[in-house]
Amino acid sequence: MTTLVRYLWLLIATIALPAWVHWPYVVGEIDLASVEIMTSSRFLFELWLSTSFAFALVVLPATAMLRWRQRRRGKLPRDAWIAATATIAATLLALHANLTSYAPFYGNTWALWEPTFELFLPHARPLLAILALTIALETWLAQRSTRATPASLVSVTLRPGS
Repeated sequence: MTTLVRYLWLLIATIALPAWVHWPYVVGEIDLASVEIMTSSRFLFELWLSTSFAFALVVLPATAMLRWRQRRRGKLPRDAWIAATATIAATLLALHANLTSYAPFYGNTWALWEPTFELFLPHARPLLAILALTIALETWLAQRSTRATPASLVSVTLRPGS
């Protein structure tokens, strides 16, 4: 899967669930950090920003490392699985950040571990569905990219004058 497709999937997967969960409680409320009302565009921008950070921290370095390895040794079958693992890790990181970063809108007496248990883990079924779709998409595209094409199966050498 190309890096752009990974980024688009990451945006779709990690913005839709947190927006669906937090929208009624966050949009239109006062953000205590900036003492401004949280608008819908600002809310979606913050979700996009944290997703982009997860992508830049996990997927881009893994992609750069894989391209460097492929230039040195050629393409290996496990390269697709390394890229898939990076995408899954970025998805989990972005989902956790997007789901737990709005805890102050629900009150200001949160312990360090509470947002994970109160805002991330209760949505385990949609989280597992997103991760399963990510794994299925990466697996399908990895198998598709490693499958031999019919043109490469038949090797014909044409000699002039034969």
